[in-house]
Amino acid sequence: MQSIRDAFTMDHIKSAPRSCFNDRKKYVLQNKSIRSSFFISCQSSPLSFSAKTISTVYDIIVPKMIHARFAVVFRQWKQLHCRKHEVSLRTKLKATVKDDKKRAATNQHADESVVNNKMAK
Repeated sequence: MQSIRDAFTMDHIKSAPRSCFNDRKKYVLQNKSIRSSFFISCQSSPLSFSAKTISTVYDIIVPKMIHARFAVVFRQWKQLHCRKHEVSLRTKLKATVKDDKKRAATNQHADESVVNNKMAK
């Protein structure tokens, strides 16, 4: 777990904000020491597991551990650097769309809803 903690910090977000998650995730998943220590921990338990089972569990558990740890770091980064940290990933979505396009999309969605309702009846 310590190597997962060390693999992703706020410095990584600053250096490559768009690709930091995927880059660091690949780094952790390719780290052979994490994989081997996971296998050793599973094989040292009183229950006997096959290598295939351990590998399957590894492929499920470790990405979840990575995501959980990276989320903690990202939340800390948002609190420091974003005024409205709950919407920090969506800031450019609505800010870059002109009001006319927003209205047109809303009107089109409303028209589709009316047509769908009439067809359902």
